[in-house]
Amino acid sequence: MTRTLVCLLLGNLLVAASPAQSLKISSFSSDGSLTIKNSYSQGVVTVLSAPTVTGPWIPVKNAFSLGPDVALNFAPPEGTAFFRGLAVDISGAGSWLFTNQDVVGLGSLADKITSFADAVSAFLSDELSASTLDLLGSYGSVPDSEVLAALVPDVNQLIQGPSIYDSERFTGVTLSAATQALLAQNPQGSALARLNRMLLDDAYPAEVTNKQETGFPNLVQSYDLLSTIAGAGGTTVSPSNKWLPDFEGGPATNALLSRPHIAMADRMGNIYIADKEAHAIRKVALDGNIYTVAGNNTPGLGDTNPVPATSVSLNNPNGLWVFPNGEFYILDRDNGLIRAVDTNGIMTLAVDHGAPIPEGRGLWVSPDKSVLYYSAGTRVMSWDTTNGLSVFANGFFQLGNLAVDPAGRLYVTDRGASRAYRLASDGSSTLIAGDGSISDGGDGYLATETGLWQVRGIWFLPTGAYFLGTDSGSQVWYVDTAGCIHLFLDGDFSSHTGDGAWFYDPATPKVSKVRQITIDYDGNLIITEHDAGYVRKVQFLRHQP
Repeated sequence: MTRTLVCLLLGNLLVAASPAQSLKISSFSSDGSLTIKNSYSQGVVTVLSAPTVTGPWIPVKNAFSLGPDVALNFAPPEGTAFFRGLAVDISGAGSWLFTNQDVVGLGSLADKITSFADAVSAFLSDELSASTLDLLGSYGSVPDSEVLAALVPDVNQLIQGPSIYDSERFTGVTLSAATQALLAQNPQGSALARLNRMLLDDAYPAEVTNKQETGFPNLVQSYDLLSTIAGAGGTTVSPSNKWLPDFEGGPATNALLSRPHIAMADRMGNIYIADKEAHAIRKVALDGNIYTVAGNNTPGLGDTNPVPATSVSLNNPNGLWVFPNGEFYILDRDNGLIRAVDTNGIMTLAVDHGAPIPEGRGLWVSPDKSVLYYSAGTRVMSWDTTNGLSVFANGFFQLGNLAVDPAGRLYVTDRGASRAYRLASDGSSTLIAGDGSISDGGDGYLATETGLWQVRGIWFLPTGAYFLGTDSGSQVWYVDTAGCIHLFLDGDFSSHTGDGAWFYDPATPKVSKVRQITIDYDGNLIITEHDAGYVRKVQFLRHQP
């Protein structure tokens, strides 16, 4: 679903240029502060600008919407300009089963089934229960609600079974492109119910509501260019410290990174990188240049007293958490320490694990710094100001990263099990993604039915949907709020392609060995990937007006 509006900004005067339909501007100032009303509870709002009302319309700002009111801030062009708002729904499709409301032409449907009007109707007549067929044959003399109460459960039972497709049965049916594409995949599991529903939608376009997957396509159109923001490649041999003094203060895309494990932004837009095998934390500033902000590029056990962060020796730092103001925490893996760095560049000790942190990767710190979690091999560790350090959850194979969703719940990826879990307050786990294989399921399936080969990265959108990144699988997946998974970026063990073009092209590998995914304060995806060491960005800006 999509909603649009158009307005004109002339100096400080705001004039409506066309009916706003259901989408409305409630406030707009010449400095680019704008509030749009009546958006979606799980959606994306885009502001587009044009020099004339006929265009061309250029997207200038995106924002996620969680309710009717969405505030955006952007730098407006000089002089007179037209602005258009666009809102799209990115919620998951939800259940593919029929509801009573989905049957919009009950009389016509009853007539077709009872008269064997076509091969699909004859098939349904054979599959429906005798009592349902009697009610369909009595249509008009019994209440519609009584007919639907029998028909809908029968049809839903049918579409949850084996595929209903038969080439002769559907000879006279025009299948949509989406149905044909799904049919070619020979789907199983939850995707099979989706196929059966789509087949019936195509067979009865006037009788039932055509249920479409619009959420993911809308999300895909809400992102634009893929680019590299740090890293120039180099050797993939490990261990290898590729940092050179000449990189300091120069373009981040000219610097060699050494198996970076995470990149995360502050509110100003600076990107911080855990440059693991170079034993340092880098910062990519707004001008695109790279600077060392912690570590001295030499492995060792540095001072734990308050001390300038760039004077401290770190040892394979591969976890990082960045606060909006630029403060950050470091998981100093082989020193077994969690360190904190303030906005003045002074480093202090936050947590002592007591030994090297095995396979330590994920790190999360609460806004008030009173609670933190981190991954430690087979265990999730927690620390708080009251209880100190303890084991929060265990029994995993080889943990990857962790994340907290908008509701405050903790999630982890288990790279060794190729699964991801939600953790309850007592440390118990619930599977949310991955079936332990490397290739089951896929696009359109439930996330729990899909193979996620060494899933490692995880990050949530404000809507509650989330991204997953696979290491050996070399892919970025999107899981919608209905639990269905979609391939967002494909790759292989050595890909580094696609810079400067629209990110979405499932047929072309573009990423490799994804370590972590984060989202900056403008909604851009920041992807840390490839053994050669790259940090990539997928721009959060609408691709097509």
